[in-house]
Amino acid sequence: MHEVPQFVADRMLRRLARWLRIMGADVLYDSALTGAQALHLARTQGRVMLTRDKRLRTASDVLYIEGQLFRDQLREVLAHYPFDPQAAAFTRCSNCNELLHEVDRDSVVRRVPPFVYASQEKFAICEHCNHVYWPATHLERARREIDALSTRL
Repeated sequence: MHEVPQFVADRMLRRLARWLRIMGADVLYDSALTGAQALHLARTQGRVMLTRDKRLRTASDVLYIEGQLFRDQLREVLAHYPFDPQAAAFTRCSNCNELLHEVDRDSVVRRVPPFVYASQEKFAICEHCNHVYWPATHLERARREIDALSTRL
């Protein structure tokens, strides 16, 4: 498989951006950016622009996303930019895109529900937005989703 490319997703692709981040892709997304601003950001940083804006579909550095459902959109991205979605999965904050850092579980004792603290051993934190992550049932569901997408390419 190939190295994970870097993307900028336009405001029409929030869910796609979130799922690509879950798969470990570096995806900039800001709903406040106009299409022109997102395209400028992508070009300035050497990223691929992901868009549903038909006006941009012929640009060479843009991937126009045809699908409306996020699973179809993910398949489109992986078909054009193949990478192993399991290799770096769950290493980025799905909210803000920053890399996650493992932390000692005692450092999050007051930040997670008591049952989570009692039942989990590993925790990671986003140092940018302070979101705390831990492996739970949603992680397994996300892994199954990624596996299902990968096998249908």
